[in-house]
Amino acid sequence: MVKVPLKKILLILIPLICVISIGLVLANVGIITTEPPEDNPHTVNTTLVINYGNDTIDTYYIKLENATVFSVLEEASNTYNFTLEAQYLEQYQCHYVTSINSVKEGEDNNFWQYYLNEEYGVVGADFQPVKDGDVVEWVLQQPQI
Repeated sequence: MVKVPLKKILLILIPLICVISIGLVLANVGIITTEPPEDNPHTVNTTLVINYGNDTIDTYYIKLENATVFSVLEEASNTYNFTLEAQYLEQYQCHYVTSINSVKEGEDNNFWQYYLNEEYGVVGADFQPVKDGDVVEWVLQQPQI
């Protein structure tokens, strides 16, 4: 039988007890948990539809915090790697979308306009908040107002 010196046992046992004790304390106060994290109430899941006005439609699913119509489009552009061109208009303090996925406005008097849950957007896309489950649609069409 091999005898293990008490010092070696204590060198292993003491740190192990400390780690377990710290883990139990952290679990008791809720820092460590086996529960899935709660969703941030400001995080929304939204559907983005891009209608190019020529029977071509793209659909994307976006999860974003504190979303606006413009930030959903911008996030989709970054996530799904399509181009987005927009000018920031200082006098209105919002973005004006001029091109989505290399499709530019202006031809045949068509411009990029948005709808939120099938309702035509009447405020700047930066100012229109998006809620969980909303559908944002950008359509290349003639002005509606």
